[in-house]
Amino acid sequence: MTNQVFRRLNTTPQMMSVLGDVEILQAMLDFEGGLAHAGSRCDLFEPSVADTIKRFCQISEFSITELSEMASQHGTVVVPLVNQLTKLVSAFDKPASSWVHFGATSQDVIDTAMVLQLKKAIDILEVDVERLVFALGALIDKFGNQIMIGRTLQQPSVPITFGQKVSGWQAALLRNWNRIQLSASEASVLQFGGAAGNLSSLGSDGQRVRTVLAEILELSLTDDVWHAHRDRIVALCSSVSIFIGGLGKIALDVSLLLQAEVSEVSECLDLDGGRSSAMPHKRNSVNCLVALAGAKRAPHLLATLLDAMPHEHERALGGWQVEWVTIPAIFEIAAGSISAVANMCEGLKVNPEKMKCNLDSLNGLFMSERLMLELTKKIGKAKAKEIIDKACEVSVTQNIHLSKALQLDNRFVAEFSSDEFNQMMDLDEYLGTSSFKKLG
Repeated sequence: MTNQVFRRLNTTPQMMSVLGDVEILQAMLDFEGGLAHAGSRCDLFEPSVADTIKRFCQISEFSITELSEMASQHGTVVVPLVNQLTKLVSAFDKPASSWVHFGATSQDVIDTAMVLQLKKAIDILEVDVERLVFALGALIDKFGNQIMIGRTLQQPSVPITFGQKVSGWQAALLRNWNRIQLSASEASVLQFGGAAGNLSSLGSDGQRVRTVLAEILELSLTDDVWHAHRDRIVALCSSVSIFIGGLGKIALDVSLLLQAEVSEVSECLDLDGGRSSAMPHKRNSVNCLVALAGAKRAPHLLATLLDAMPHEHERALGGWQVEWVTIPAIFEIAAGSISAVANMCEGLKVNPEKMKCNLDSLNGLFMSERLMLELTKKIGKAKAKEIIDKACEVSVTQNIHLSKALQLDNRFVAEFSSDEFNQMMDLDEYLGTSSFKKLG
């Protein structure tokens, strides 16, 4: 994971808190406390034992620095965490300490803690998703009917509305968010299988303890133990990565529209936000930067998880461990990206005049498709294409409007009346399904 300086550039304080050391370790302790109470409810020991163990399942009782140092010796933080918890409980009630971590293994603790963390992480993302949906809806309401040039392969194509572009962003956002919610629901599963996944140390009590523990931690329970089967968690991370890519699409579109040479939109930046260190006139798009950087990082992080999916037998050596820094990184990127894009769209300024100016600068060439199709109906495609191609060439070389270039060709003039021609050149009649609908 990156250092704090660069880490903060790509995420939010809220997500850093949820995925920070304190929250990670506290989630592990929540598992241990929940396990103790599950054991007492299943009559493995007295409720007072569970209360004693739970009492010390607070991260404030532990030294994070010491745990980190000891984790490097054991290959996992769970071993020193459980050892210290056992010592704390033993000092207060030695018999109770025998029941700490009873029936569990390190992977139970880490995987379940991760699931608990990711549930909180998704709640954080949802706040900014709602912000962005609202901001996009406001843009559609205000500027949805504004005509602009559509662009394909980085070149002008045909007229569209700004509403078409923004509603496309919004529709993809909602699809991607729904995908996250579905995969999160499937991944919110308790991990509790013991040493090799069969809860053998708990004997006939294993399934009862497992069921009660799931209830305590408010997690789903499935028939399988997923120690070595990472499909649910990887599917969730895949959904989040797709979500990040969708945000990158919005950021890329905006970054191209706000270039000085285009200037169809602009950002509302803080007074000093995005200032160049060398050029006083220059304002960089920080929000686009964050979202695009995230969209470039996420695929490689996801590839790491996909590569690690084949686990050896009942527990992986290396494949499982690589998730510990990779999964939090994906969610941190998602938080930074959605926050940046929401901020950007909330303050986005649309320039209808510049949209019209850019359209006008094309001298009507964007109408060539429609004109060729209408002419094809009269004289066939081959002849129609020849005439329109020639008119486009004349328009470009002589810097005149396409309509004037066509008036110089008697073959075209002979086929249409003035009224028919004017109707064909009417932008409002050439928007197709560019009429938009607000989604969400």
